[in-house]
Amino acid sequence: MPLELPKSEVTVVVSCGECRAELDTYEVKLDNLMLAPNEETWCPECECHRAEVREVAGRRAAVEREIAAYPKNLPANPIPQPWCGPNS
Repeated sequence: MPLELPKSEVTVVVSCGECRAELDTYEVKLDNLMLAPNEETWCPECECHRAEVREVAGRRAAVEREIAAYPKNLPANPIPQPWCGPNS
Protein backbone atom coordinates (compact mmCIF):
# COMPACT_ATOMS: atom_id res chain seq x y z
CA MET A 1 0.00 0.00 0.00
CA PRO A 2 1.57 3.34 -1.00
CA LEU A 3 1.95 6.01 1.63
CA GLU A 4 0.02 9.21 1.14
CA LEU A 5 1.85 12.44 1.67
CA PRO A 6 0.29 14.82 4.16
CA LYS A 7 -1.80 17.52 2.58
CA SER A 8 0.32 20.66 2.28
CA GLU A 9 -2.51 23.02 1.30
CA VAL A 10 -5.84 23.88 2.87
CA THR A 11 -8.86 25.76 1.56
CA VAL A 12 -9.62 28.99 3.43
CA VAL A 13 -13.06 30.60 3.41
CA VAL A 14 -13.21 34.38 3.93
CA SER A 15 -16.46 35.66 5.45
CA CYS A 16 -17.83 38.98 6.62
CA GLY A 17 -17.28 39.47 10.35
CA GLU A 18 -20.72 41.02 10.77
CA CYS A 19 -23.22 39.07 8.60
CA ARG A 20 -21.05 35.94 7.93
CA ALA A 21 -21.63 36.14 4.16
CA GLU A 22 -19.01 34.14 2.25
CA LEU A 23 -16.79 36.57 0.35
CA ASP A 24 -13.91 34.52 -1.03
CA THR A 25 -12.33 31.06 -1.07
CA TYR A 26 -8.71 30.23 -1.81
CA GLU A 27 -6.07 27.57 -1.18
CA VAL A 28 -2.94 28.32 0.80
CA LYS A 29 0.07 26.32 1.96
CA LEU A 30 0.02 25.35 5.60
CA ASP A 31 3.34 27.18 6.07
CA ASN A 32 1.69 30.46 5.00
CA LEU A 33 -1.61 30.00 6.82
CA MET A 34 -2.87 33.06 8.72
CA LEU A 35 -6.42 32.86 10.05
CA ALA A 36 -6.36 36.00 12.22
CA PRO A 37 -6.14 38.97 9.83
CA ASN A 38 -6.24 42.60 10.83
CA GLU A 39 -7.85 43.56 7.53
CA GLU A 40 -11.22 44.88 6.47
CA THR A 41 -12.84 43.91 3.19
CA TRP A 42 -15.86 45.11 1.22
CA CYS A 43 -19.02 43.15 2.00
CA PRO A 44 -21.70 43.39 -0.70
CA GLU A 45 -24.38 42.25 1.78
CA CYS A 46 -23.59 44.98 4.35
CA GLU A 47 -22.53 47.44 1.63
CA CYS A 48 -19.55 48.67 3.64
CA HIS A 49 -16.08 47.62 4.78
CA ARG A 50 -16.16 45.04 7.57
CA ALA A 51 -13.58 42.95 9.41
CA GLU A 52 -13.03 39.66 7.64
CA VAL A 53 -13.11 36.23 9.26
CA ARG A 54 -11.01 33.39 7.86
CA GLU A 55 -11.79 29.74 8.55
CA VAL A 56 -10.55 26.45 7.18
CA ALA A 57 -13.19 25.04 4.80
CA GLY A 58 -15.29 22.33 6.44
CA ARG A 59 -14.67 23.54 9.99
CA ARG A 60 -18.28 24.54 10.69
CA ALA A 61 -19.61 21.23 9.39
CA ALA A 62 -17.10 19.33 11.55
CA VAL A 63 -18.16 21.27 14.64
CA GLU A 64 -21.85 20.59 13.91
CA ARG A 65 -21.15 16.85 13.47
CA GLU A 66 -19.28 16.73 16.77
CA ILE A 67 -22.04 18.57 18.64
CA ALA A 68 -24.63 16.19 17.17
CA ALA A 69 -22.56 13.26 18.49
CA TYR A 70 -22.71 14.50 22.10
CA PRO A 71 -25.03 12.51 24.38
CA LYS A 72 -28.43 14.08 24.85
CA ASN A 73 -29.22 15.69 28.19
CA LEU A 74 -31.72 13.85 30.33
CA PRO A 75 -34.42 15.83 32.10
CA ALA A 76 -33.49 16.66 35.67
CA ASN A 77 -35.42 15.08 38.51
CA PRO A 78 -36.76 17.57 41.04
CA ILE A 79 -34.89 17.68 44.34
CA PRO A 80 -37.11 16.24 47.08
CA GLN A 81 -38.01 18.82 49.73
CA PRO A 82 -37.65 17.87 53.37
CA TRP A 83 -40.99 16.96 54.93
CA CYS A 84 -42.30 19.58 57.28
CA GLY A 85 -44.86 18.21 59.72
CA PRO A 86 -47.32 20.13 61.86
CA ASN A 87 -44.89 20.12 64.87
CA SER A 88 -41.83 21.35 62.92
